[in-house]
Amino acid sequence: MKFYQALAKAFHDNGVATIFGLAGDANLYAMDSFVREQDGEFIGASHESSAVLMALGYATLTGKLGVASVTHGPGLTNCVTALVEGVKGQVPMLLFCGDTAAEERHHSQRVAQREIVRSTGAGFEQVKSVNSLALDLATAIRRAWTERRPIALNIPADFQWMDVEYQPL
Repeated sequence: MKFYQALAKAFHDNGVATIFGLAGDANLYAMDSFVREQDGEFIGASHESSAVLMALGYATLTGKLGVASVTHGPGLTNCVTALVEGVKGQVPMLLFCGDTAAEERHHSQRVAQREIVRSTGAGFEQVKSVNSLALDLATAIRRAWTERRPIALNIPADFQWMDVEYQPL
């Protein structure tokens, strides 16, 4: 299976039924697979900060983990204020953000995503390899609950097309 399909399945396997977001090149295929293959619900937003605020509201009102998804670069930087609000409100939330592939050093959407997320007070969890997906996602979710703050799960865009043998935890 492709990584983007494994990511969609991992969300489902971790009890995620609803994701708020704005699709872009680094998260589009995973969100499509989440809806089509995992029967998940993707609720689109008109702006990335709105997606994060929707996930924060969802978490606050339902007691479930709020999940949002955005693409890399400006997609992530548009989330800064909403992430700060999530940190101040101590709201457990997961932000799946695609990232620019490491070898694309001059890509127009390349920004220092780790530093941007950390500057908000939110946590950051990097998917280290295509084979560590299940563990990295589970770690990010656990951190969101135990640290009571948003955690960004950062995934390089080039991972989405790689083949993976998905192993749920």
